[in-house]
Amino acid sequence: MRENEFYSAQGKQLRTIVVTGLGRASAKPDKAELRLGVSTQAATATEALTKNAESMNRVIETLKIMGILEKDIETSRFTLRPKYEPRREKLVGLEAVHILRVTTTNLDRVGEIIDKTVEAGANRIDVAIFTFKKEKLNELKKLARQRAVMDAKDKAETIANALGVKIVGIASAVEDVYPRAPRPGPEEAALVASMRVMPPTEVEIRVIVRVTFIIE
Repeated sequence: MRENEFYSAQGKQLRTIVVTGLGRASAKPDKAELRLGVSTQAATATEALTKNAESMNRVIETLKIMGILEKDIETSRFTLRPKYEPRREKLVGLEAVHILRVTTTNLDRVGEIIDKTVEAGANRIDVAIFTFKKEKLNELKKLARQRAVMDAKDKAETIANALGVKIVGIASAVEDVYPRAPRPGPEEAALVASMRVMPPTEVEIRVIVRVTFIIE
């Protein structure tokens, strides 16, 4: 059976309409997640790792002094890789990268967290994500799903009416992963003190559903 082909219990191929529904739900964010850390380069692995650990210890200590709980500071990524000349003809050293995931519910302090950690030695600020606590996120996803299904149903009924057919059932329904907005790539931090990062007024959650309706 080819993709998007559906058959009745009697083996007869069903006639279908396939539509995509989009549902949105938004609210003021109540949580922020930051990816920040330290990148160090040296001639040997030991030296690169030692320099990285020294800077990272200062960054973590700064976060704790600011009141960030230990459970809200965790490693997101740790790598040690060789560094070559531009044409990859000669090994010039090694690079150690240690990125933390830092979570806070005090959104007004995001800019301060970035400033203080940069002062302490962080030279990688990969991304700051404003999002929701688990309960609120699930609530918004549920609402967005309901709206996506209603959107799909409205579209299918419009198409069916225009074609002069009748919707008699549903063959399948699939929730698609909505593509995330592009995130900034890793870059060396060139941040000035007193930088302010203002949380957005609202963050939108989107859900896409692809529904196959049976027609006759």
